[in-house]
Amino acid sequence: MRAFQRGFFCNDLSLRYPYRECTITIPMLLIYTLLLPMLFISVVEIMRICKCFRLRKYITNLARSLSIFSFGFIATYLTTELAKNVVGRLRPHFYTACQPRLADGSSCESAYQQLVGGGVYIEHYYCSNRNLSARQLRELHVSFPSAHSSLCFYVMLLLCFYLHAVWRGRGTTRVLRHILQFLLLLVACYIALSRVRDYWHHWSDVLAGALLGALYAILTAVYVGRMLRPAFAEASSTRKHKKHQYKVAAKHHASHLNQHTHHHHALTGSQHHLSQHDVRSRMLLVAASGSVGNLQQQQLLPTPQEDLEKQQLHEQVVKEHLVERGSIGGGGGGGGGGIGGEWKLQAVVLPT
Repeated sequence: MRAFQRGFFCNDLSLRYPYRECTITIPMLLIYTLLLPMLFISVVEIMRICKCFRLRKYITNLARSLSIFSFGFIATYLTTELAKNVVGRLRPHFYTACQPRLADGSSCESAYQQLVGGGVYIEHYYCSNRNLSARQLRELHVSFPSAHSSLCFYVMLLLCFYLHAVWRGRGTTRVLRHILQFLLLLVACYIALSRVRDYWHHWSDVLAGALLGALYAILTAVYVGRMLRPAFAEASSTRKHKKHQYKVAAKHHASHLNQHTHHHHALTGSQHHLSQHDVRSRMLLVAASGSVGNLQQQQLLPTPQEDLEKQQLHEQVVKEHLVERGSIGGGGGGGGGGIGGEWKLQAVVLPT
């Protein structure tokens, strides 16, 4: 896209600053805004899962974080380049680097231009400095907004949001997190202000770039990455990891259920061994009472809640009843024999 060729005033002193080399060059900017942030995110993702490190989970989380970062970075860069080429504002060192000449070959230094044309807007001119390449000539017309400011503010502010989302803690840990966030913002401010010091941008260009980068950082954190929500740290696990957790939970539940069932069967088996004595004692008690109808109303099956002490007490009561019945039968003669016969008959009827 070709930049818009904006004109100038000869008496505009904001375009007459000297030319200086950049403190933060383009390769340095790429290192600060691409290489170092990606390495930083890679290290933080390792620290997040260092206790239970899994390569697949790490690659998934890293790809997710880097894709969010790259999306906002590309959006910020494209918006900045679009504004640069549409506005076409001249840089502060434009006059020094370009050395413009008017269409008739005169310059702003001529007496006529200083007295008469100083306040005239000049649109048709050419650069008399033959040492400039086509790229350098284009760079003279793309001052607004500052790409250094927009990119560095986007990157550093997004990293601050990222740290706020993944770095949880209290006390000293929380203070260290805030200190690191403050240092990131200081780096962004230094890069942006260096553009004004080097006379490559006007202060309004730097301010507009910083606001643009901050806006895209907030939009990316809130709507794209959702870093400001509490569920961002927990949502980093993949679907397969969640499925694995569900399988582990299901196995744990199944093993717990099997243990409970085995314990229940063991308890039932132990009570089954005691059930024969319990049924026999109940039958003897009912036989001693002399009533066949009470036998049908009794519950001859054992209950799970009876323990060994109750069984022993029950057997003792049965023995006392048998001793008492035996004494009555022995002293009663024929009547006793009838009672004894009735007891024997009932005992014979009740073996089931």
